[in-house]
Amino acid sequence: MKKEAKYIATVSLGVMGAGFLATIPVASTVWGGFLQGGFEAGVVGGLADWFAVSALFRHPMGIPIPHTALLPKNREKITNALVSTVQNELLSKETIRARLQQIRFLERGLELAESHLDSEALHKGLSMLAKQALNAIDLEKLTPLLADEISKALQEVDTSRLVRALVDTVKDGGYDGKTFDFVLDKVEAWAFKAETRDQLGAMALKAFEGLQSNGFMAFAVNAFIGMVNEEKIGGIIQNFLLSYIEQMRTKQHPRREAVLSFIRSELNKLERNPKLLAELESLKTKLPDMFELDTKLSGLLARLKARAEEFVDQPDFVPVHVVPIIRHVLASVKENEALLQRGEIWVQEQIASYLEKNHSKIGQLVKENLDKFDNEKLTELMEDKIGKDLQWIRVNGAICGFIIGLGLAGLKMLF
Repeated sequence: MKKEAKYIATVSLGVMGAGFLATIPVASTVWGGFLQGGFEAGVVGGLADWFAVSALFRHPMGIPIPHTALLPKNREKITNALVSTVQNELLSKETIRARLQQIRFLERGLELAESHLDSEALHKGLSMLAKQALNAIDLEKLTPLLADEISKALQEVDTSRLVRALVDTVKDGGYDGKTFDFVLDKVEAWAFKAETRDQLGAMALKAFEGLQSNGFMAFAVNAFIGMVNEEKIGGIIQNFLLSYIEQMRTKQHPRREAVLSFIRSELNKLERNPKLLAELESLKTKLPDMFELDTKLSGLLARLKARAEEFVDQPDFVPVHVVPIIRHVLASVKENEALLQRGEIWVQEQIASYLEKNHSKIGQLVKENLDKFDNEKLTELMEDKIGKDLQWIRVNGAICGFIIGLGLAGLKMLF
């Protein structure tokens, strides 16, 4: 289009020049002089505008006439003016900030995210991201770190409170009575055996035989020993034990309650038992090594990672498990007007802060792009963008000159 306009401008100047030459032979006639005046003015107007247009970009005909080649000579001024106009007028801080305040960035972002939740590309991206996150986990570094934290947590446990909690659990769950009943069951099973009866009888007889007595007491003891044997005296003791055990097993029985009360009293003292607490403190430091914590934890983490990788690799992982969570979060944010407003304010503040810090880079960017072109290239670029209109100035100059010339010639003829 620029070449076409330049061609038309050149043709218009040529027409004026040809008309002027053609009217020279008839210049003495009325109409010849009238037309010659118009063509003459058209040639002058066309040449003047050609000179003016050319002087903007270069020296006309290569002659260094003063005040020509204006753009190359004033490149720095033009660049600074353009940078200032873009930075301080067209894209000023106030203009950008006012425009940005009209945009609901967070709301639009949420809508955009929600509209792409069912996108297959997003699903693939989230699945790949999850896999990369799992692959990025270094178990060799994570295992000792977790083991160390667990060990520290064990050492920070209040041993006295731990004992208190255990005692309360035992009492609240009735485990003291259940344990006592368990012991009674075992004792009863042992006492009910025939061999136990015989052992008890033998022990009793030996005890009687070992008694040191004189006179009538010695006679009575010997008479008693002669009347009983191991089986009889063992049976008596056995029945006594079984009867006593039965009393101990009976709920609310005074003997049972007395024993349980003693047990509970001793349990309540455990949290203040320095020897027990010292043993437990020592045990806490040994627990990680006793349970081979590093090895067990390493195996556990490896299994968990493998299971997680299998889970993430399932085709329905993202659409079934991830997308619903994201959708729920987005809906919750959109429904919370106060949260949404705070989010919008935060986004606006971040953008404003970034704009404040980087606004000068707009001018720098314009200047850097302009500095990439040499004078010839910049002149060519500007001619390409505005040359068409400038060439029409030449056409208008020739035509206007022709009309003005006709007018002046007419006035000259009248007067």
